[in-house]
Amino acid sequence: MIGEKTAESDAFWKLVCEEKSITASDYHCLTFGDPKYQDYSDHITELAIKGIKRATAHLAIDFELNNVIRRKKGDYWMILWEDLSPAVIVELVNVEECKFEDVSAEFAAREGEGDGSLEFWKKTHEDYFKLQLTDWGHEWSDQLKIVLESFDVVMANPARPV
Repeated sequence: MIGEKTAESDAFWKLVCEEKSITASDYHCLTFGDPKYQDYSDHITELAIKGIKRATAHLAIDFELNNVIRRKKGDYWMILWEDLSPAVIVELVNVEECKFEDVSAEFAAREGEGDGSLEFWKKTHEDYFKLQLTDWGHEWSDQLKIVLESFDVVMANPARPV
């Protein structure tokens, strides 16, 4: 997850708050993944905008090691394109933590990637998480804590339709 608030993201947040009558004063502003470990973030972002992807997962230590504030239910997250411009605002409807081995088929389907199966989810996420862990000097284990975030789309950026 990379990104930070900019004048462009603040302007989009203001538009969303006005159009959707949102009174929250703050939002998180990050990509789905780190381009250092993947080259398909924009594809995943498009899936979210279309309502196919309604969840995402992170290693719990990602938040700690990279000083990323943990999101909670009710928070708003501006998901960024790979070029770090605003793509879509989502509202977190559930945030939970579990071991990698305990991720459910229902959650994998909600992620909406690939064929939606738990097998696909585990393979792609294990591969991605192993890249991160190697870079951070940590070992892989299916016992690692994973943060599971489910969300609903609030509004996509009309300046860049998909």
